[in-house]
Parts: sequence; C-alpha cells; structure tokens
Amino acid sequence: MSENKDRPKLPPKPDKRIIPSPPKAPTIGDKVRAGQLLSSYLRRIAQEETEFVAGPDGDVMVSKAEALARLMFKLALGWEEDDVKTGKKKIHNPSAGMITLIWDRIEGRSVPLVGGGKEGRTLPTKVSEESKNRLNRMATGDNV
Repeated sequence: MSENKDRPKLPPKPDKRIIPSPPKAPTIGDKVRAGQLLSSYLRRIAQEETEFVAGPDGDVMVSKAEALARLMFKLALGWEEDDVKTGKKKIHNPSAGMITLIWDRIEGRSVPLVGGGKEGRTLPTKVSEESKNRLNRMATGDNV
C-alpha cells in the first residue's frame, strides 16, 4: 500500500486575495445627489424629439414631454375607440384624477401628496392642518 493514501489531506492553502470591505450605507447626501442625477436625466430624455403624434397634416414628431402631456390631456378629456371584438365604439370617460393633476399643474399648485389615508392633500394644505393641530394641542395642554 502506498503511504499517500493513508495520510490525512492537508488543508487548502489560504486565498491570497484581499477581501474588500462591505459598501458603506448611503447617506442622505448620497440619496439627494442620486435624485438630482435622475431628475436631470429625465429632463434630458423628456426633451428628445422621438415621439410621433397625430397632427392635422399627418404624424408630427414631438418631444417625449409633449407626447406625455398630450396623453394626460387625452385621459383627462376622455375618448372613444372602436372595439375590435364587438365592432362597437367603446367610450372612455374622463379621468377626474388626471383633470385635477393637469389643473393643479397649470395653476402652479403643488402636486398632491399620497399616503396615510389622506390622499389628495397638497403640501400647503398638509402644513396648514398640522399647524392647526399643533396650536390646538398647545391650547388644550396636550403637548405630548
């Protein structure tokens, strides 16, 4: 019998690579910078004239932002389309949420906040409500 078969195996040699330290958690500044970068790229892409919309003289090439605005107006105003399956016209009713969003944008109001069961509150309304609640708590002595 051979001596190599009876001897225990040697442990594997240690890996000579350096293990990198784990990545650091993103800070608030990192998140703000990432948001700014994303917004700048979205603005650049929105200005690209690559979308076709139906115009009076045929299809016209417009920017992505204009095509999106036209789609928003289409949803806000409602539209009719031919249903391929039934052959009848299908009527899409106007979207109240889209009407509100467009109207607020045209008037320069802030976009409504979402969440907490109080959907549709604008930022000024929320600040006003919070101020009123805080004053009421101060008046009643419930400053908890």
